[in-house]
Amino acid sequence: MPSLVEWRVDERPPRLWTRLYVAVMWVLRDKRAFTGQEQTVWIVRPRRRRPAARVLYLHGGGYVHPLTPDYWRLVRALTAAPAEVVVPAYPLAPVAHVDDVVPRLVALARSLDDLPLVVMGDSAGGALSLVLAGHLRGAARRPDAVVLLSPWLDATLDEDQVSDLEATDPMLEETGLRAAGRWWSGGRTTTDPDVSPVFGNLDGLPPVDVHVGAHDILRPAVELLAQRADRADDVVLTVHERTAMFHVWMTRFVPEGAQTRRILRDRVRAVARPTEPRHP
Repeated sequence: MPSLVEWRVDERPPRLWTRLYVAVMWVLRDKRAFTGQEQTVWIVRPRRRRPAARVLYLHGGGYVHPLTPDYWRLVRALTAAPAEVVVPAYPLAPVAHVDDVVPRLVALARSLDDLPLVVMGDSAGGALSLVLAGHLRGAARRPDAVVLLSPWLDATLDEDQVSDLEATDPMLEETGLRAAGRWWSGGRTTTDPDVSPVFGNLDGLPPVDVHVGAHDILRPAVELLAQRADRADDVVLTVHERTAMFHVWMTRFVPEGAQTRRILRDRVRAVARPTEPRHP
């Protein structure tokens, strides 16, 4: 079956509030890293309705940063689908690496079998989401949809445009990302598909939506993903690009973030099954 690749561009300029917010982001740009070995799993449910779908949400942070408050803003929006959102705080590099974490996430995903499932993640979590979809490709219960938010698809950052885009991205720095990618890869190369899923097998994946900003240094690898998906078999890939946006804007307290969160809620709602109100 031929594949379908679609790239949609939203060219609206950023709002004034967003411009001010980004200016503060540059001032507070975070250079710290955190490590950990344990995996805590958070489960967030809607208050007044039974969940009609489930989201397995894999957070970003370059494999070295933990969950931050911004992620819960997105999680709250997703519960309105209504959905249950499962958020694993997976072990981090350099203490842990890909071979420690991916098997845990595969086992977690396979245990989530009673509701339609969307695997979603941002940045490094976006890469993990695509890796996870590949591992679950032949499973009896695979995801119904995969959503990648500003995904870090190529840990090598070898695309020519990366250096030019760094000057426009208030969140990411190329040098630190390269180091984090090496830590995360462990005994693998950084081009291994479990580390850089843009090089993996895309045949037969569930429908994939990618949201990316034009100012994101990770955008070039999304172009490569679209090219490879176009040559793959039986995959539907839709890229949603915001020309004025930066890395992982959809978690931030800006108008464009709220707009994208509503789009993501509706994407989850599209795979949900009918549900009834939750009774006291």
